[in-house]
Amino acid sequence: MEVWFLILLTISISLIFKAIFNLFTPSKRRTHPLPPGPSTFPIIGNILWLTKSPIQLESILRNLRKKHGSMVTLYIGSRPSIFVFDRSLAHQALVQSGALFSDRPEALPTGKITSSNQHNISSARYGTTWRVLRRNLTSEILHPSRIKSYSHARKWVLDILFDELQSKAKTGEPVQVLTHFQYSMFCLLVLMCFGDKLGKEQIRKIEDVLRRGLVSFGRFSVLNFWPRVTKVLLRKRWQEFLQQRKEQEDVLIPLIRARNEVKEEKLSNKESDDDYVLAYVDTLLDLELPEREKEA
Repeated sequence: MEVWFLILLTISISLIFKAIFNLFTPSKRRTHPLPPGPSTFPIIGNILWLTKSPIQLESILRNLRKKHGSMVTLYIGSRPSIFVFDRSLAHQALVQSGALFSDRPEALPTGKITSSNQHNISSARYGTTWRVLRRNLTSEILHPSRIKSYSHARKWVLDILFDELQSKAKTGEPVQVLTHFQYSMFCLLVLMCFGDKLGKEQIRKIEDVLRRGLVSFGRFSVLNFWPRVTKVLLRKRWQEFLQQRKEQEDVLIPLIRARNEVKEEKLSNKESDDDYVLAYVDTLLDLELPEREKEA
């Protein structure tokens, strides 16, 4: 125990001296300077940003926009993150200069786990995987003909919303309208993703595991800062993070596999797929299931 304490004490003192040295030593000038942003104390300031949840970060960014302008730089963890608030600048970066900004950096340690090693459209590196996901999103999920095919699904969700509101109104208790709207929209998204009208209990399980993952974002973000160190010092938090991910897989992967079985059965019978089958889920099957089965 004394040896570990001496090692950690030595590392801590070295990092403090390095932070102070960097603070008072002029850094090298960048060829392209970054946009302005709030000044933060080295190391400590970066860790503080990691503890913020996405909900907290939104209000903070609004205040920073008023102070620093349309582009703001935040040092979150070990990387600078640039936020663009002006639509014309966003269009210039994403459309006019899309080839320069199309790629994404390597995901952080926790991000690699939650995105199945960057196998989703919001984190995939620019290349074959990203193009497949984008094509499926634009030609299948968001295509006008596909959206029209969900008219009866939207009616089903609307009936759920009315039933929930009426049942609560009859009790005479205050009705939390936003909660019921969120649940109804979640029912529609689950139907679009998994191609089936799931039961209320099953939908609640999916909603619960995804919500807990979102709420605990700030709690687990600190694990991305020096992961080799945090895996030792914050071992229990790493175990909690991995357990939460396992709970998500236990709920979602059986639904994906069930969707895959239906797809294979219809292909073997040479039947056309129903309106609910989305290529995005099929892509998830091809990318995630083989990897998970190897791990098992």
